[in-house]
Amino acid sequence: MKSETCSACGSTKIMHDMRIVDFGHGNAKKDLSIEIKTTDRVLFNKFEKGALKAQICGSCGKVDLSINNPQELWQAYLKTKTL
Repeated sequence: MKSETCSACGSTKIMHDMRIVDFGHGNAKKDLSIEIKTTDRVLFNKFEKGALKAQICGSCGKVDLSINNPQELWQAYLKTKTL
């Protein structure tokens, strides 16, 4: 959820939608993400994946995380309850 003021210090120096990356093999950049397995198979499993984004306070450094597709992840999570 985007906010224009920091909940920790009240500053308005807020950086929105900052990409959080992980460096994989060969320093390839990939978005840090959440994944939920939506099938219960040995091979060819399906996953719902969502990229994490950060909101960062430029004064105190507080970081708040959000996900780009919460509804899809919620539906995938509900599927895991029936596997």
